[in-house]
Amino acid sequence: MIKVCVLGVGKVGIHLIHECINNPFVDLIQIYNRSVKGMELFKEMLPCTQSILELKKADLYIIALPDSILPTLDLNHLNGLVVHTSGTVPYASLKAKKRGVFYPPQSFTKEKKISFKQIPLCLETEFSTDYDLLDEFARKLSRVVYKVDQAKRQKLHLAAVFANNFGNRVMGIAYEICQENDLDFSILQPIIQETFLKAQIFPPHVSQTGPALRGDEKTIQKHFSQLKGTDLEVYKILTKSIQEKHGTEL
Repeated sequence: MIKVCVLGVGKVGIHLIHECINNPFVDLIQIYNRSVKGMELFKEMLPCTQSILELKKADLYIIALPDSILPTLDLNHLNGLVVHTSGTVPYASLKAKKRGVFYPPQSFTKEKKISFKQIPLCLETEFSTDYDLLDEFARKLSRVVYKVDQAKRQKLHLAAVFANNFGNRVMGIAYEICQENDLDFSILQPIIQETFLKAQIFPPHVSQTGPALRGDEKTIQKHFSQLKGTDLEVYKILTKSIQEKHGTEL
């Protein structure tokens, strides 16, 4: 079994902890967090500590803490492999003898359970001799594992922000329009599901539809008149982006 310590009890850390606890091939031996808050749920089940110097001997230390914290941790006294879960920070930011990256490009929410089996895990280690351990651990959690270097990981993170964070905000605008006009947002659930289903089958530009693609100026202007502020600017820039991609001229 691979002995693991998880550092951090935020959104990613909580899911990692639960996954390790329930995985018969992983031995989660300790949890670290800078404050007691968040560790109360586990203190009866697992050793917990607020001191880096009290970390137990493990094969793998997974840091699921904010990016700004990573360079402040001195983990040079540890002999195990130290990895972080950030999509943008290089492993060189870690002060450790053996270091790497364990990046899951996924949106985590504490309130929603999620299975790691389908989550892509993107791995990188400074030394090739450490990669096998990280790969072995990753494959005990997920069926989808990739070797991704720093440059590609940053691009992947950028793509994920567009796909998830920005996509979610656009759906948020749709939700607010429905709320303000006494419409049930669930009416849009089928079209939302169809949109993301198509994205899993075709390149997104292939399944693009709508007034911007058609060059439907009348409808676009009607939409402009119903929006204001940032929502109007979002509509305008996305319309322009679609038209530039597809060569549509109004």
